[in-house]
Amino acid sequence: MTDRTLTPGPNGAITDDIRDHGYAILQTRVERIPRLIKGLPCQEPDGCTAPATLATLAIEAVSVEDSHTCITLAKDEAGLPIVIVVCDEHRHEASHDLYSRLTDQERPDGIRAFDAIGQYLNWT
Repeated sequence: MTDRTLTPGPNGAITDDIRDHGYAILQTRVERIPRLIKGLPCQEPDGCTAPATLATLAIEAVSVEDSHTCITLAKDEAGLPIVIVVCDEHRHEASHDLYSRLTDQERPDGIRAFDAIGQYLNWT
C-alpha cells in the first residue's frame, strides 16, 4: 500500500465538506465492508486490472446518536450505496470520479477524503 498520512479531526470537518460541497468523501479498505464483493478489479476507467483495495463512498449527512457517529451514504435508485472500488495507485482519482458521478461537476479544491479508521461499515 502507498503511504498515507492520517490527520485525525473532529466530525466538524466532515459536516463542513457536506455543507460546502454537498458531500463528504469516505475512503476505506475494502475488507472493512463485509458485504462488498471481494476480488473486484480496480474500476479506474483507464483499464486497470489490479485488485481493488479501497472503497470510495460519498457521505450525505452525519449525526450523533447515543454518542456514536452515524453517517448517511449517498445511494443509487435501488437504495444501494454508491461505491467506486480502486487499487492503491488510483485512490486519488476515485474521489474525483465519485464526486463527478454524483454532481456532474469536477471535484472542488478543499474537499477531503476521510477514512473510517478501524471501523467496519454495514449496508443498512
